Amino acid sequence: MNKYLIIDNNSPKSLLLRKKIENLAPSDWEYSETDYEYIFIVGGDGTFLRNRYKYIDKKIVAINGGNLGYYSYFNVSNLKTIFKKVIDQRYFFQPLTIDITINNKNYFCINEVLIRSDKVLETQVFINNVLLENYKGTGILVSTPLGSTGHAKNSGGAIVDPNLDLVQFIEIEPLTQKKYSSLKSPFILSSENKIVLKSKKESPASIILDGEKIEDNFVNNLVIRFNYAKFKMFKPDCKKNYLKKLRDSFVRDK
Repeated sequence: MNKYLIIDNNSPKSLLLRKKIENLAPSDWEYSETDYEYIFIVGGDGTFLRNRYKYIDKKIVAINGGNLGYYSYFNVSNLKTIFKKVIDQRYFFQPLTIDITINNKNYFCINEVLIRSDKVLETQVFINNVLLENYKGTGILVSTPLGSTGHAKNSGGAIVDPNLDLVQFIEIEPLTQKKYSSLKSPFILSSENKIVLKSKKESPASIILDGEKIEDNFVNNLVIRFNYAKFKMFKPDCKKNYLKKLRDSFVRDK
């Protein structure tokens, strides 16, 4: 017996899709809110990200009940195939995620970690214990490939193929002074690297993971590592589908 949970965003569209999933479930699939292997996330990318702490050791299937839905393969047009496809374990992979340690607390995120200040953020940036720069500016953003089409792109970063194990370090509004300059370019690096930000002084900077603020003050060290997720996510090899979503999101020919 395969057991599953459904999480929706309570919008009319997602509630309709939820009902369709329940009606399509074969007899050897059972809905459960306590003991389940699969989680069907019905909504947009925000719904997917907000529920990330529920995903540990589960298989995640995103259904687009919002706009484009970069994480989703299923939508109202192909929903009838969902139970046949998700039973094939070859369609699941472990995405790259970001592990964050600050103030002796551990967190993780899927898209990006953002450190942002309304004043001047001053921090030393170390990569694998090597000093890269003494940064001054509005903020710093570190993104996974899955997050590269979101805040990272809007901050001047690159769109990264989600099949690559690459991450990017992006400065946000770096200062330029007569005797000071930082990298001032997105830095794309291997996920094997470790990034450490060391604050020079207590800074009223927000630390935001996938749009969720976890700290108001950046003090001491922020350690950023990259790992494969402790959950599996449904994603068939559909590069044409991803390129179509990029085109629909950002390209205008007329």
